[in-house]
Amino acid sequence: MCHKSPARRRRAFLASLATAGLLAGPALTNAFAAEAEADRSRKSQDVRLLDTLTVPAGTTELGMPFGGLSGIDYNPRSGEYVAISDDRSENGKARFYTLRLPLDGAAFAEAKPALDGLIVLVDTTGEPFAPKAVDPEAIRWTPGGRSLLWTSEGASSAGQPAFVREAATSGGYVRELPLPKAYAPVRSASGTLTAGVRNNQALEGLALSPDGRTVTTITENALVQDGPAAGLTVKSPSRLLLMDRRTGEPKGEHVYEVDPISDAPTAPLPPPVGTYAADRGVSEILAINETDYLTVERSFASGVGFSIRLYWTSTIGAADVNGKEALSGTEKPMPMPKKLLYDFTTSGTDADNVEGITWGPQLPDGSRSLVLVADDNFGFNGSVTKFHLLSVRPDLLATRTPDVNGDGVVSAKDLAALPTAGPAGDLDGNGRTDAADVRLWISYTRAFPTTQKRRSPLLTANLCPSTTSTATWSRPPHGRRTRRHADPRTQRGTRVRRTACATRLR
Repeated sequence: MCHKSPARRRRAFLASLATAGLLAGPALTNAFAAEAEADRSRKSQDVRLLDTLTVPAGTTELGMPFGGLSGIDYNPRSGEYVAISDDRSENGKARFYTLRLPLDGAAFAEAKPALDGLIVLVDTTGEPFAPKAVDPEAIRWTPGGRSLLWTSEGASSAGQPAFVREAATSGGYVRELPLPKAYAPVRSASGTLTAGVRNNQALEGLALSPDGRTVTTITENALVQDGPAAGLTVKSPSRLLLMDRRTGEPKGEHVYEVDPISDAPTAPLPPPVGTYAADRGVSEILAINETDYLTVERSFASGVGFSIRLYWTSTIGAADVNGKEALSGTEKPMPMPKKLLYDFTTSGTDADNVEGITWGPQLPDGSRSLVLVADDNFGFNGSVTKFHLLSVRPDLLATRTPDVNGDGVVSAKDLAALPTAGPAGDLDGNGRTDAADVRLWISYTRAFPTTQKRRSPLLTANLCPSTTSTATWSRPPHGRRTRRHADPRTQRGTRVRRTACATRLR
């Protein structure tokens, strides 16, 4: 077996980048332009809706209503899903289900989910939750499926705090991960909520990093003291919180801006509510890698229905507001950048009340699958339980952060670090570093170009600033390439600048 030295591997990798036109400033810029042009032609195929499974209204399973599904997670080892119900121990006990959603190619194989079990959640007392004592919203397997993390939205109007807990697979209480003081509901003497999570707009979202070390939560809308809830013309600064799964200690906190409400209400809600209503918030979050996430933004207007959008967002470049009890507005925190990936309103499918999202099994064409679940609200306002199957283009989202060198920004330095970064440079997780990882890195910079230009001028300049020599490639009619000058790290029409920095890259 032939073992290449790190220097030789680096030279071979950089030579492949040069051949692909991805090294040196102008080449990198050209690559971005080419990728952007290709992206415009295939944009609609980045994320595709493949199938929807609808559960009939009023379905009962294992002695309780099968509904209120507000969170879902997939265990790739067992092929089993876990789905949590947001039943506040009123239609049945607070609970979660284990189930299977087998696929036949790129579609659901069965007309309904195959239920494996119903597990009742237990409070710190060792007993099932009392009615209205909990509002379950999100759930994730811990590594290996040994236990589960889940959130309760609480009830701020009644002074009931939100929480993140760990439960045994049997439903038993294990521990609680403490939330920062800023999340605790505070009420004035008159009963007005003055701080903390808003009522029914708290911890809808929960994610676990691929390595299982970081727990991420996100509020549906802004904390009361941070800013307004989303309105028809107003964004809302939600908080994304990172916690160490082992210790529960906060690791960081960032602002995620929820878009304005999509539509104004046109009719009142059914009795007994009978009022006009409209809102928008983050109903779930899913980790892509250590820094990037998918968010589900759900907008609702009575008389109109739901508008569901799927966004790609990142903590890279976002201000850390960890420890702040309130956002003053004077610090002008840089919010997390985000990009719209999929809008259900353009699919011709009524997404309904989507509240859960998880990665599913790999599809036959190599793309990653997403499975989303819609909460039927136990039949209120005509909602039904739905499972949606989506596919994600393989070279769109990296399974490891594009911030390869870990300096908090994405720049050309990360591209240069790829060949010797080890696992950190294996952005697609296939065990090697190659051109596919470069494409994933470019995919990120294409999604968030404003952040890159602001944070890293190298992306629009050269990898190395000064110049001493140039070289070009030409391609004769029969397809063989001939070198017109000495330096091999070039392509036709590309100018390469050699400096001490370029020498180090060799």
